[in-house]
Amino acid sequence: MKSILLIGLGRFGRHIAEELNKLGHEVMAVDENEERVNAVLNIVTNAQIGDSTNAEFLEALGVRN
Repeated sequence: MKSILLIGLGRFGRHIAEELNKLGHEVMAVDENEERVNAVLNIVTNAQIGDSTNAEFLEALGVRN
């Protein structure tokens, strides 16, 4: 099992989230759109609403690289 940060929850991002969930990975998903975040809450480990281009936001999530 891996811990994966998934940025963007459009059609492709949601599909990736579903597949990673099926494989048993821990997925943290990030998107600026609250509706998209709410739509994946049942298939990801954690989901956050925010701007993934903001370094301070990513650091607050624990992303260092």
